[in-house]
Amino acid sequence: MASDEPTPRATRPSPPPVPPGTGTVGISLFLLSLFMLFSAAMVGYIFVRLAGTHSPARGSLHFPAILWISTVLVVGVSFTMSRAVRALRHEHQPSFLKWMAASLALAIGFLLVQTPAMIVLLAEHQRLRAAGLFLYGLVFVLILLHALHVLGGMIALIRVTARGRKGIYDHEHYQPVRHTALYWHFLDVIWILMFLTFLLTA
Repeated sequence: MASDEPTPRATRPSPPPVPPGTGTVGISLFLLSLFMLFSAAMVGYIFVRLAGTHSPARGSLHFPAILWISTVLVVGVSFTMSRAVRALRHEHQPSFLKWMAASLALAIGFLLVQTPAMIVLLAEHQRLRAAGLFLYGLVFVLILLHALHVLGGMIALIRVTARGRKGIYDHEHYQPVRHTALYWHFLDVIWILMFLTFLLTA
């Protein structure tokens, strides 16, 4: 039966030497570039929605209700990643691995829920494009763009979890886990802002 007793430091492989702050600067620049990408995309969407000549009338857009479930799931990933970082900082390795597994499960659930929602949006786009209405197609592209970054976050989760099972991380060396958590917090915020924009401009 697994316990939350700290793993002896001597049994863990030493992490590779990295200059202090290098990873933090890297992830900050990366998230800044992604923020600019999503901001530009959303500004473009708002312009097309509110000022486009072929934009449907206000109140006529309808989004799959299942997107609410995906919102809960992506917020859940942020919560479980925060718990994973906290467990690691307290040297609770089994709890850390448990929360990482929960994060991965929620991330997979997010993509599984997003898939049928995107199929519905694509079908609406196909139905309305003959009338020159392409907004559902634009929404589909924006959600797909976010989903691709979620997929990248899942790869990071798998990599960090695999290294964590080897005892690479402890309360002193856990920056990759923290950076992965920051990335998921970013995806969480971006999705909430994106979804709210869709709802408020529907």
